[in-house]
Amino acid sequence: MVRLFFSKTRVTKLFTRKDERPEMFLPSLRMILFIFRMFYAWPDEHLEKSALWWYRAKGVLFRVFFIYLSAATQLAYNFTVTSREELFAGMFVLLTQLVMILKMEFFYKNVFKIQQLIRRLNGKLYQSRNAEEDIPLASARKKSTIFWVLYFMFSDGLVTEWLVISLLLTTLIVPVWPRVDHTTPYWVVLMVILYQYMAIVLNASFNISWDSLVAALLALTNAHLHRLQIQLLKVGHQNRNLQVDANKRMITVSPIDDDARSVPPKSDADVVYNELLQCIIFHQEVTGFLREVLTLFSGPMLSQLYCSVFILCITEFRLLTDVNTMADTMQAVMYLVCLVIQVVQYCYFGNEINYMAQKVHQATAFVNYPDMNIKTRKLLIAFQQITARGIKCSAKYIFTIELSMQTFVTIIKTSYSYLAVLRSMTD
Repeated sequence: MVRLFFSKTRVTKLFTRKDERPEMFLPSLRMILFIFRMFYAWPDEHLEKSALWWYRAKGVLFRVFFIYLSAATQLAYNFTVTSREELFAGMFVLLTQLVMILKMEFFYKNVFKIQQLIRRLNGKLYQSRNAEEDIPLASARKKSTIFWVLYFMFSDGLVTEWLVISLLLTTLIVPVWPRVDHTTPYWVVLMVILYQYMAIVLNASFNISWDSLVAALLALTNAHLHRLQIQLLKVGHQNRNLQVDANKRMITVSPIDDDARSVPPKSDADVVYNELLQCIIFHQEVTGFLREVLTLFSGPMLSQLYCSVFILCITEFRLLTDVNTMADTMQAVMYLVCLVIQVVQYCYFGNEINYMAQKVHQATAFVNYPDMNIKTRKLLIAFQQITARGIKCSAKYIFTIELSMQTFVTIIKTSYSYLAVLRSMTD
């Protein structure tokens, strides 16, 4: 569809800036940055102080009108309800908006640190050396894009469905205060519906972008750990009569003469040492990058994971008790899918990093150890002791939650347990 209306060059110019190299970014990451600029949340690093102040002022006005005002009207409504159905109707979207406001304020406060992380990906160590190392980067590009597209389709599709139903039935998308009823003029109801639609779409867009940004950074970290594994498998095997069968993970040694059994010359030993040293430097860089990502985003991620338990519980409860029509069922199911995608992408890419860290440690056993000198062997042993610890991809802020598929299953089980308690209290 895009090719019918836009050329590839125009689309690239739309989602990138002149000082960014588009080949260094994932497709989803380019769109994420485009949405951040819509919110005046991605200032140019070369802006002057006065221009930066005005840029931030526009961002404050933008989010006050479209985000804070919308959340405030829903929050005020919850203090006026008199029944359980009205309370859950008001809480259906409010919890997500409150968590999103926390993420947004965090983002505006730490935007320059986030920009430094993004620019760090342009470093020389993060450049692919050959076609084999392009494979994990292509895999990260594919997976992160799939998550982003699914997330975007379900969330914006849900909001659009809410808009159509609201226009057909002349009801608000979400209940707000002050109340709007049949005595309110039609044009006022229409304006409130359109405002709610714009506010929720922008809310969802920023939420999607924030979550997808963290997922994209984790996906790239996993891809570079995979590149490190590929590089380790080649250490000491350059210009040797050794052939690594990557499919069977076996090393076959071709026949050699007696002269070749001697200790390799010093120049060859230095080459092997430098290859291993480059891998160690790359490992320190990637793990340092991951550490900064987790340190920076741990607070909002923990809030999202904890709140997801309660939001899932409320959504499941509403799906089982307050849904009477097929349209209500579809809305609740689509909202539930959005919540699942929001949580699972953290856990999936975190789980991939934990697994790839183990593969990196295993790859240290495939280096050409017999042809190494004493200095290189000592360096290898020290590196093996570091990689043996693995990488625990966790969100730490007061509490610690490991980003893994086991955590995702625990969140689903916990929300179901809360659902059972809630149903027993309301029956």
